[in-house]
Amino acid sequence: MSVLIRYRRAIAAVLAAMLGLLTMTLPPDLVDFAAAGDLLLQGRLGEVYASAWNQAGPAQLLISRLLMIGAAPDGTPWPPIVALWDAAFVAGAMWLCARLSRPVADVRREAVAGLLALLWVCAPMPWNGHPAEILTPVLWAYAIVLQRRGRDLAAAGLLALGIALAPWGILAVPCLLAAARPARAVRTGVIAVAGGVACYVPFALTGHFAMFRITWTVGGRTLASLLGITEFTWWLRPVQAAVVALGVAAIAWRLRRSESAFAAVPLAAGLLRVGTDPVEHPYYWYPVAVASLLLLATARRWVLAAAIAYAALLAESANWPAVGAAACLALLAFGRKAPGEQAERGAGRYSPAVFQQQVG
Repeated sequence: MSVLIRYRRAIAAVLAAMLGLLTMTLPPDLVDFAAAGDLLLQGRLGEVYASAWNQAGPAQLLISRLLMIGAAPDGTPWPPIVALWDAAFVAGAMWLCARLSRPVADVRREAVAGLLALLWVCAPMPWNGHPAEILTPVLWAYAIVLQRRGRDLAAAGLLALGIALAPWGILAVPCLLAAARPARAVRTGVIAVAGGVACYVPFALTGHFAMFRITWTVGGRTLASLLGITEFTWWLRPVQAAVVALGVAAIAWRLRRSESAFAAVPLAAGLLRVGTDPVEHPYYWYPVAVASLLLLATARRWVLAAAIAYAALLAESANWPAVGAAACLALLAFGRKAPGEQAERGAGRYSPAVFQQQVG
């Protein structure tokens, strides 16, 4: 038993690599994104967004091109990349729990994080989706850390990078309210939005920018479907963005004194995005998965955080975007109102400063 505990991360990494290879799948859109990345690298900017199907940011297109190295012509990832990613993801989740729960490291918490990460590998995350997008909650979390430490431009840069990965990254800009007073958060947010939007301007100036012409078919279990909407155009996206942004702003302001805000707010942003989106895609849950594991590593009431992470996994598996997101948000709200939250605010065990020193 002592050997298993001592080498638990290595064992989990090997299991993750094996499961990743067994569940390896063809990532949707990876070949097309990589082809668009080639056009970008060749300077053919007018062709990158000439078709409405391309809803990825330029940074995601470049990452997709990198992921095509060694991949099969149909886009199936190179097996060593799959194995290495899955092993690093599971071992990294366990390591993060051990680092951020110090000085009282909890092996049980670490084991639960490893198990949840293994279950997400079986999803299979991130290969059954857009791999680059799982970076967004990490960027949001670290932006909050940097904003709290007074590094506003760096925080704006991370949020801008999130927008450059995918346009929906703009939804989390209000998370800055968890780290600064409104005036300062707005100033940093404006810089972030300007930087993110600037990444798309060169393509728009070519006159061949069709991103806004797409129409989505509304999924049957989405909030839009419950409201009687059957088709969703880009011009309804600002309505969704306003709802999500207001929700993120309210949650961020509520948690502005919480030490775990840098994990809880990105999680809430991801859940609000899933819960309000008109489309049903399993990979919409993958950023939520990453944020939930980060919360599990930092929350004082880690059992409740584990329950949220598991609820997200169940919702993804059952394809319950609206109901699942609402349930996870309810659990998150319950955790914030618990008596332990007040103790967490003053304990300093999981502070962003500790996060930056130990991880960054």
